[in-house]
Amino acid sequence: MTERVRVPEAHDEPGGPGGAFLLARPRSGLVGETHRVAHVFPLTAGQQPGLLVAYCGYSGRPGELDLLDRPAGMPCERCLVIAARRAGAESIPHPRRG
Repeated sequence: MTERVRVPEAHDEPGGPGGAFLLARPRSGLVGETHRVAHVFPLTAGQQPGLLVAYCGYSGRPGELDLLDRPAGMPCERCLVIAARRAGAESIPHPRRG
């Protein structure tokens, strides 16, 4: 049986016609506090059920993530840069590699 992704509130994807995205971060206790950054997860038609993959490549399942209804906490810099570029902000510098 495949797990369905329950989306509490999807946001319009920057620069995407009719696309949507979620904001989420790893749940407390699953990773150290310094790794609990908020990621941008685009919702695509062909994604694997129950798996969310952020713009930066971070992946998680709904039970492993705190879904956010607004920006909160420390943002993932790579996700922000990629989202800004998709929205047409061409002068954004390349994200740092950690």
